[in-house]
This record gives sequence, structure tokens and C-alpha cells, in this order.
Amino acid sequence: MRLTERFEITRPLEQLELELVRASIAQPGLVDPHEEAVLRTALSLARLYKVREGRADVGVGAWLEPFRVEIERRLTSALLPDKGPIRREALLPHLRELKERTVNTRDQLIKRFENRISPEAIDRELRHKALVLVMGGGGGTAYPYLGVMSLLDEYGLVPRLLVGTSMGSILALFRSRMPRFEQEAIANIVRSLSWRKLFRAVSTENRYGLPAALRLYLRSGIGRWFGVDAHGGSGPSLKDLPIPTIVAVSGIRRGKLPHPLEFYERLIASPRALLNPLLLPRWVAALAELVAVPGVMTRVHLGLDDEYGSFDALDAAGFSSALPGIIHYDVLRDDPRMHQMLQGLFEARGIFRLIDGGLVDNVPAKAAWRAVHKGQIGTRNAFILALNGFSPKLSTPLWLVLQQLAELGVARNRPWAHVMHDFKRTLGPLVIVPTVDQMLDAFAIGRDAMAWQMPLIARMLAPLPRL
Repeated sequence: MRLTERFEITRPLEQLELELVRASIAQPGLVDPHEEAVLRTALSLARLYKVREGRADVGVGAWLEPFRVEIERRLTSALLPDKGPIRREALLPHLRELKERTVNTRDQLIKRFENRISPEAIDRELRHKALVLVMGGGGGTAYPYLGVMSLLDEYGLVPRLLVGTSMGSILALFRSRMPRFEQEAIANIVRSLSWRKLFRAVSTENRYGLPAALRLYLRSGIGRWFGVDAHGGSGPSLKDLPIPTIVAVSGIRRGKLPHPLEFYERLIASPRALLNPLLLPRWVAALAELVAVPGVMTRVHLGLDDEYGSFDALDAAGFSSALPGIIHYDVLRDDPRMHQMLQGLFEARGIFRLIDGGLVDNVPAKAAWRAVHKGQIGTRNAFILALNGFSPKLSTPLWLVLQQLAELGVARNRPWAHVMHDFKRTLGPLVIVPTVDQMLDAFAIGRDAMAWQMPLIARMLAPLPRL
């Protein structure tokens, strides 16, 4: 079965669980903890279709099909009523029978597959939900994600998978290198950054990226935090990061670039020129040509497949942050492995150049869901939290058109996230190297924005008691 077909089966059951938890938080007397555990375990069992045992996945979905149909039929009308809130009276008839039915089905599943799956593996899949954190791009608008990370850490919630685009991918790399989130360590890293370290206004060869006004030297800027020496040598691959990480980039299809390469190098003189109302429309129009014309670009998710799991993590984030006309990133160093991998990627996908992932997939929640259901983190029982700092805002009219362009891709991803938070307040997109005060403000913005969602997130991720 294709993953999109699996999504259509499992997503309604996930939505029922979300509605139950939201309602139980809003109405403390709706269900007691044991009753909530019965309903949620039944929903977990109903959507179970593969269980990881050792390094192999064992399919159980066909055997559980009658139970899934029954649970969905029983609970849909009670948890998604046509009118009004969820009522306890509507749940009670099901609660009386579901515990015995769920426990019996689980025990029969264990017995049926006893030679292939351990009871512990099934128990983990039913009772434990993994956190997946998806972070969109948008330059400085992404820094409030750090406040969200610190809040998640206070609740003891550690991501099992990170997925990022552009600045979100850079922040994902920093989160991945830590067993626990350390606000002071992140603040120290940011304090060490400067425009001079990260960007240079020099014209250089371009091999895999699109030429632009500034060249991004990500390895010299942050490489030392990832074990890269002063000469910019080898760094960790995506698969070597402590927390598995996926980076979204945009690939320009061969023969589809609307203008010659030189056009993009001369498109805009510097990021400051974006504040010039006479130049901004020309730049936005050039981006719109890439985004809106079908067939020009394709989504590439580095780290989603084993084939590109060994892609250099800093190179992945660099390409994902290469905004046409402004930032150019490339691999020009002597690194045969990366050159071979890039050439293979270009050949396999019919790609001409790699640029900012935000142009086609700014908040890649679908890629996160696919990674989970391809077995990348072992469990298929996951909660996907997506953060969108570059959401359209009337308060930033200068960026509204570009935000609306990014929203074209974000809209396709919304159904795949369990919670997607659109930030109403952020730092400015051009605040790439924030001051200490701006960084503290970003932490506060992120924490304040997510505080009201934390009861839901924490409850969804808390282990269920065993029935």
C-alpha cells in the first residue's frame, strides 16, 4: 500500500485522538484518566499496521482491519459530533465495551505473531508516542523556535526526528547535536556569529548552487561546533547526527531556469537592498517565476532516504538556505565523496541547481510523516509539531507577497502535521545575526507563543498506562 493511501486510513484515527485529548483538557469531567487510556489505546491499536522488531518491520494491518473498522465506526460520531462539544453521555456506551474488546484484540495479536513480534514491541507501539519537530525557514523569523525547544525540554520532551528548511534546518542541526536543549550553549553560538564570518560579497565559481550577491560560508561560520576544522573539511553527515535530521531543499530542473545564471547574480546588490521599494518587486517577481511556474522546481528531502543519509549536514543546511539573488551556497572544496553524491543526485532527479528549500516546501510536515511511516525512527506512533515563523502577516507588508508564495507550499503540508503553529510575532527576516537582546526576545516570543499548546502536546506525548 502506498504511503498516501495509508495516510488516508490512519489520519482519521489520529484526528479522533486529538479531538479526545483537546476535549478532555477543556472539559476535565469528560473522561477520567483510565477511560482516556482505554479510548486512546483502542485508537492506537486500530491504526497499527507495522511493528518494528529488531531491524525488521512486521505487517499486522490486514489482521487488525476488522478492529479498525469497528473502532472508527464506534467513535467517529462520539468524538466528531455534528453539533456542539463532545459529550460524556455519547462516550459512555462505548467505554463499557471497549476495554475488553481492545485488551482481547491486543492479546490475540500478541499470540498470533508471537514468533515474529515481542509483546514489548507491540506495547511500545501502542503506549509511546514520539515527538517529531518540523521547523520552517524565513531567516530571522525562525529564531523563536529556540524558545519552543526550551519549553519542550522543560517538559522532558526530546524530539526523535527533526525536519527543517532554510534557517529552520540550521536550528535543527544545533538541536540535534545536544542530548538535551541548552539555552546558554545556543546563545553562545549565536554570540559568536557575525556577518563577516557567514557572508562575503565575492564572485566565485558556482557548481551546484545558483549565483547570488552574497556567498554563504556556513562551514567557517558554524563549522567548529560540528567538528569541522578551520579549513572547512569534512563534517557530520545527516545520518550521523545524534537526532535523525531531514533537510528540505529545492531543486531547479534541468533546462527550466527562466533566466541565465548571471541574471540571479545581479538581481540584487545586498540584503539591505531588499528594503528599497524600487528593487523589491523585481526580486519578488523573479522568485515568483521559480515558484509559480509548474515544472521549474522539485522538492528534495535530504536524509529522508538511506541513499542521501550520508549527505554532509552543513552542506544540506547551506543549500537549504541559499535564497536566489541574495545568498549563494556551493561545494567547491576538495571533497570527492560530496561531489560524487551531488552529481548522482542531479543525475537521478534531473536537477540543474539546488536552492532554498522554502520556495517549495517551507514547513515540510509531509516529509516528516513519510519518514515516520517509512520506519526511519522505528515507531509509527508519532506526534508531528510544525513551526511556521514565515506565515503571512499584515504587520510586515514588505514581506507579505513572499510569505504568500511560501504559503503555497505550506498549505500542502498542513494536513500532515498534528499541530502547526503560525507565529504572529517574530524577529525580522533580515535578522540573520541577532544581538543578545534580540536573541532573548526570540526565546520569549517562542515560549509565549507555544505555552497555551503545551498541555495538549505534553498529554499527547505522555506514555499511556498499560491496560
